[in-house]
Amino acid sequence: MDLLIDDKPIDETFEEGTTVEQAVRHLQQEVCEPGRMVIAMRCDGEDIAGTQMTETLARAVGTCSRLELFTGTRGRLVVDAMEQASAALGQSNEACRRAAQLLTEGKSQEGIKALTDSVATWQQIHEAVGKSIEMLQINPETTMVGGEPLETHIGRPKDVLLQIRDALAAQDHVLLADVLQYELEEVTEQWHAIISMLHQEAREA
Repeated sequence: MDLLIDDKPIDETFEEGTTVEQAVRHLQQEVCEPGRMVIAMRCDGEDIAGTQMTETLARAVGTCSRLELFTGTRGRLVVDAMEQASAALGQSNEACRRAAQLLTEGKSQEGIKALTDSVATWQQIHEAVGKSIEMLQINPETTMVGGEPLETHIGRPKDVLLQIRDALAAQDHVLLADVLQYELEEVTEQWHAIISMLHQEAREA
């Protein structure tokens, strides 16, 4: 098997039955330069992402003819992730405003569709922020943002999403519009501050 890390050939052998995931973990710990982590993978010339990632990680590494790993610093990875999260948060906020307007106009089906897209984006942002906090080794209990612990801010989207769920279940579109216009708007501002803080921390890391 040809094995490369950042386009550099690596001379490493693995025991029979070793999975790709086990091989990658070993290379991350023992071969990659300090401060760098595997951020992308290519197997037999094919970039691995999404649902393919789980399948590829589970297969025996010996079944790959060529395995290429690409690394980056944790700081650079978080910077990129937070820039994407900031843009996504802005788009999500616009979608929520549009959903609130549509619901107010009685266009419930269109409004709920816009809301569904926004909620899906929020979930992705939440995941990106959570992983970034872990990578930067930030303590959310002691780190302050806007005068409150980061941990407090992290839980607020869930509270708002529960309000949205309850309003949808009750088919109360007036309440739903209010939650989107006021409650979620406030949380969005708080999360812009969180993303900005993580972006700065990552640049200084």
